[in-house]
Amino acid sequence: MDIENLKEINTTLNMIKVKDIMSRFAITTTRETSVTDLAHLLMRFKISGVPVVNSNKEIIGIVTATDLFEVMRNIIEKIKDESEQRVGEKVFVKDIMTTKVFFASKDASLFEALKLMCDKNIHTLPVVSGKEIIGVIGRRDVINAFYAKENQVSPKR
Repeated sequence: MDIENLKEINTTLNMIKVKDIMSRFAITTTRETSVTDLAHLLMRFKISGVPVVNSNKEIIGIVTATDLFEVMRNIIEKIKDESEQRVGEKVFVKDIMTTKVFFASKDASLFEALKLMCDKNIHTLPVVSGKEIIGVIGRRDVINAFYAKENQVSPKR
């Protein structure tokens, strides 16, 4: 890849705004959600992470499939008999969520969002307006937007 291609990619990434490619339907959860319900949510919507919000819809954390998988590993180790088979209903999002959340402004460029996602190894990046979550960007959204721009087609939603 030559320097001209890199400049072109940089220009493209800076032209696209987060608000233009984000998923506007942000699936969220609360601190009180059980990990069993969280697993159903992730599977139902085929997502790898979900922002955790308070009653004001302000983002207070994020929980991912990786967090859930770690809990499942611990649950399997703790199950000794059938009476403990439902231990997943006793563990809640508040017990496993990450409270240090990285997010993007709706007016940030795709370059800024992509840099943050790469630097922090983020799969799902919440998008906020003030403190309220208004959408999310996933890695697929980034790839789709870049591909669409490079090929001059509309991003698929």
